[in-house]
Parts: sequence; C-alpha cells; structure tokens
Amino acid sequence: MQIKRPKRKTIMQFMMVILAIFIIRAYQQQDLTTGMAPSFTSKTLSGEVMNANPLPDQGVLVHFWATWCPVCKLENDNIQAISEDYKVLNVAIQSGDDLEIKAYAKENDMQLNNLINDQSGSIARLYGVKGTPTSFFINPKGRIQFTEVGYVTTLGYRLRLWWAGL
Repeated sequence: MQIKRPKRKTIMQFMMVILAIFIIRAYQQQDLTTGMAPSFTSKTLSGEVMNANPLPDQGVLVHFWATWCPVCKLENDNIQAISEDYKVLNVAIQSGDDLEIKAYAKENDMQLNNLINDQSGSIARLYGVKGTPTSFFINPKGRIQFTEVGYVTTLGYRLRLWWAGL
C-alpha cells in the first residue's frame, strides 16, 4: 500500500492561507489598546449602569461584537456561559439602535444586564477595536492582560480570565 503525499502546490496553498490569516490578525490587533484598560461607564440595555473597573479578586472581560458578525453569533453561547461566573461587558458595535439589539438578544438568548449598545462607536475607538469579535481580559489591577481577535472557546475564556485574576 502506497501512501499518497500532498503535492508541493497543495502545501504552498495551505501555507499561503495560514500566512493570510496571520496578516489579517496582525492588522486587526495593531491599534488595540494595551497597558491600563480605558475606563468608561455606560448603561446596559436593561438600564443598569456598568463600568469597566476591575474587580478586586477576578479578571474582567470586555467583549466587542456585532449582530452582523457570523463568528460573534457562534461565540455567543461562550460569552453567556462566562458571564454567569465573571464580570463581562458585552459591547455591541455597529449593530443598530437599542430595539434592534434587544430583538437580536431575545432571539439569541442573550442577557440584557451586561449588554451595551455602542452605537456611536466611542467605546470601540477607546479600545482601538477594528474587527469583531474582539476581547480584552483585564486583571484586578486594571491592566489589559490579554487581547484576542476572533473566536475563543469557553475554556479559552475561562483560562484567560482565571490567569488574569491571579
């Protein structure tokens, strides 16, 4: 039995796709805020006032997403699961008015108590966000410990938040 090896052309195409992914990620992450997390206060869609201030004993997740983003929709269950155990600011950008986002949230089983509509894009600009989904993991001292652009698993969120909380 002879093993069929991939051709050089197939390997090169695969390498080009991987390179393109890294270039896109580098572009999306180039202006992300680092160091101390920008502080902001905003109302959630349930009317609560929330801020980005860290908690004394655990990490905080500031998560930027959009209703039109298919990856964000896939990741929604992960964010909802994390928000049961950690402070999460779930920031919708370029997604319409409050009513549209509330309808989307209801349709996708999202909590409203941590959901912020950044219709003007001011919070996204504060953090340097260019793509969605983008996540910032903030440690108890208020420093951005990790940033991630793209899909993250529930375990990935939990590990980063645990690490940020140390």
